[in-house]
Amino acid sequence: MSSSIEVRNTTLFFGNLEESGFEKILTEKYPDSRFIILTDENVNSLWSEFLVTNFDFLSRAEIIEIPAGEENKNLEICHSVWQTLSEMNISRKDVLLNFGGGMVTDLGGFAASTFKRGIPFVNIPTTLLAQVDASVGGKTGIDLDAFKNQVGTFAEPDFVFISNEFLETLPKEQIISGFAEMLKHGLISDKDYWNDLIKIQPENSENLIPFIKKSVRIKSEIVQSDFNEIGKRKTLNFGHTIGHALEGYFLNSQNPLLHGHAVGLGMLAESFISHQTGKISKEEFDSLDLVLSNLFAGFLSEQPDFEKLMELMKNDKKNSSDQIRFVLLNGIGNCEFDCQIEQELIVDSIQFISNKIKRKN
Repeated sequence: MSSSIEVRNTTLFFGNLEESGFEKILTEKYPDSRFIILTDENVNSLWSEFLVTNFDFLSRAEIIEIPAGEENKNLEICHSVWQTLSEMNISRKDVLLNFGGGMVTDLGGFAASTFKRGIPFVNIPTTLLAQVDASVGGKTGIDLDAFKNQVGTFAEPDFVFISNEFLETLPKEQIISGFAEMLKHGLISDKDYWNDLIKIQPENSENLIPFIKKSVRIKSEIVQSDFNEIGKRKTLNFGHTIGHALEGYFLNSQNPLLHGHAVGLGMLAESFISHQTGKISKEEFDSLDLVLSNLFAGFLSEQPDFEKLMELMKNDKKNSSDQIRFVLLNGIGNCEFDCQIEQELIVDSIQFISNKIKRKN
């Protein structure tokens, strides 16, 4: 059964593409537009044929394929997308369909929002992470060297189509990556949701389908109240201060971290800080530690260099007046933002997760 919700200037549809009226919605909205599909090499090989053969209006769509992987969410690849759009003589009434995971929706949204000062774009997220986080909320961006999303815009897609069918081909590690953001939604705003999530086996994507809309709704309500991230939207960055630093640190290593795995480790470290500063009880922290360690500790293969991590954190876009700012839990289901923490405690939190990894391995 298809359903939808409205978030500011975006309509989000849930259900497979045919049930949601994908073709009818887009052809009525853009009757005289050309459609360009932006995707990566992995999604292109698995799913692009499905799109162009099942929906008549896409039978003549141009496809732009970019390399897969977060390391390709950079200015060079974005420039190649702009250049291709220019060579295709794409106008401001034509539409970019971002068809892929979070890297594609982030980069594609940025490319669309800046090409000719903005062309319409639609997100069709194919990973769990993109469905519950990256494709929702109107943030676009590319990385600058190891610094995550340093260049970007606030720009909203006209539509987001969240379809279960694309989860069928996701490997386990991608499912766990998306599950991290769902857990985050429970930790920062809904204790009952957290308790529901930790009872299921996330490796099977079918177990997660009933919860995807709940996660999207939590994020959407926060975005609706604070689109430009002046206040409450900052709570969505729980786990991301340390998580983004870890992701950037390992980006070009032999063992890069998926975004959700890095955020999961970041949530563990920032839960440690929350406990050490008296914001959550030992009982609460122990329960978080058990869940987050079991899910994410095994994804980090070596202890990172503390000084390099601190340098990455100091360049985080959420900081103010050269102070590293954290979102910390204030009990499960509540949090506070713009928390300043002493460097020694930050280092202790990294050491804590590093020790967990050593014991697990």
